[in-house]
Amino acid sequence: MKKIYLCALMFLIAAAPLTLKSGEFDKLSAAEKEKLKKGEIIYQSVKTTDTDGKISGYGQSMALIKKPVATCWEIFTQFDKQAEYFPRKTVSQVIDSKPGLALVQKEFKFYWVTIRYVMKYKIDAKNYRIDFEIDKSRPHDIKDSAGFFRFEPLSAGETLFIYGVTRVDTGLAMPGFVQEYLQKKDLPAVAENVQKRIESNGTWKKDD
Repeated sequence: MKKIYLCALMFLIAAAPLTLKSGEFDKLSAAEKEKLKKGEIIYQSVKTTDTDGKISGYGQSMALIKKPVATCWEIFTQFDKQAEYFPRKTVSQVIDSKPGLALVQKEFKFYWVTIRYVMKYKIDAKNYRIDFEIDKSRPHDIKDSAGFFRFEPLSAGETLFIYGVTRVDTGLAMPGFVQEYLQKKDLPAVAENVQKRIESNGTWKKDD
């Protein structure tokens, strides 16, 4: 009898869906969670306060991807292929790499202008996170940019993708509200394309 009970218990555990807690997902409102579950992209303006009480902020977008986190990570970290699906990106080439770090040559088309720079990717594979910033020791057409990509497992087959740009300076005289407007358009577009790419098992490509 005891053996039967143990077998039944093991079956129930195996059959139960794996649900993992996600720090970012738990912070969302019910309406935001519902949007993500429907496959929609959400954008947030995140406000932070430093130890001196100074308030600053950044933009981030999120997408729910219907794939295991390991699959998401495997496809996304093929940095040489990002030009196939990232909006505006025309070149993405790894020029140097070592454990935990990759230098990636980037080119973007912004209307009639081509913007070139090298991005430094700091890779935390254990936590499925990449922090990026411009390598200022190399030629760069914009003054500064930094942010992160994160993948957080929600269940055995669902992953939350978070893309944040924490610092951006084009080097041009541009009002803050214009930069924020561009972020509100570009960040969700990146999240949407990453979602499409990964859910297609790495085959979806943007239109030329």
